[in-house]
Amino acid sequence: MSVRSTAGYRIRSFVLALVVFIMMIELPTLLSAAVLDFVETVSIQWGGYEAYAAAFTYLSSNPNVFSAVVYLLFGIVVFAWVLGMCRRGHRVEGAAPDAGAVGEPIADAAAPVHATQLGFASPTPEPPAQVSFRVRGVPRAVWFDTVLLALGMQFVTTLLMTLVLLLFPAAMEEYRSMIDASGVSEYGIAWFLATVVLPPIVEETGFRGLGLTYLKRAGVPFAVANVLQAVAFGIFHMNLTQGIYTCVLGLFMGYAAHASGSIVPVMLLHAVYNFMGTMGQELLYAVVPWMPYWFEVGLGVVLVIVAVLSLRDRGVHYPRS
Repeated sequence: MSVRSTAGYRIRSFVLALVVFIMMIELPTLLSAAVLDFVETVSIQWGGYEAYAAAFTYLSSNPNVFSAVVYLLFGIVVFAWVLGMCRRGHRVEGAAPDAGAVGEPIADAAAPVHATQLGFASPTPEPPAQVSFRVRGVPRAVWFDTVLLALGMQFVTTLLMTLVLLLFPAAMEEYRSMIDASGVSEYGIAWFLATVVLPPIVEETGFRGLGLTYLKRAGVPFAVANVLQAVAFGIFHMNLTQGIYTCVLGLFMGYAAHASGSIVPVMLLHAVYNFMGTMGQELLYAVVPWMPYWFEVGLGVVLVIVAVLSLRDRGVHYPRS
């Protein structure tokens, strides 16, 4: 295979990473509109405008139910993409030529060249990078480190939001209004699904899973790839306040995925972070209402540093530049 075809594979992988990020950013809005249109059409057909008014009132009064439905549909699309990626990777791997078959064309012309095709390497070609949902084999310490990182980042977020308040007070006011209308403090099963379960699974599979995997295939150095996915993750939240602190959070999530070689520990990190930002925070302040601001921020910084240093030696599963 020519160098040109290898370059083409990397370019295509980079473009696919950008497509994934655009999909992750735009799809929730499109799905929200589709759900509302579906509810409107069905309710009017079955019960007229009175039924539509009742359905709209229900969704407005139960934003967590609406969010859970949207995230469920969102997850179906994201996991369908992952399944397609895995199937294509298996076909490419299975169609690779045997060692010594130098003149035999490869089945997937876009796949990266392997030394096997030149007849002087191992007969087993390296398969394309895939999204890893590995649980077995991940060191127990990694799970502990990700929880520490989640707790630390929740406290560090307090500092980041203080900076936003000082620099962009209007953005903070907009954020508070959005939070008040989002239902994040209306605890129940729908809240648990829409806050602690579905977002970590879907968002990690998209940003740290598909996005970083395609950037890895494109040969992008991890430091650059991590910044790209973190910026996309910040834009995904569609407001300045969340955009700032989730971009910083995304950097650490990408690092955790990089160090552990799996996105499952990062899903745990994300779930703990979301829980601590809502119910967990209320429980914490109920237990230790005396906690001063400086202590909270300082504790967060210490926990983040400890977690990052601990994760550093857990093994790197991303090519260095």
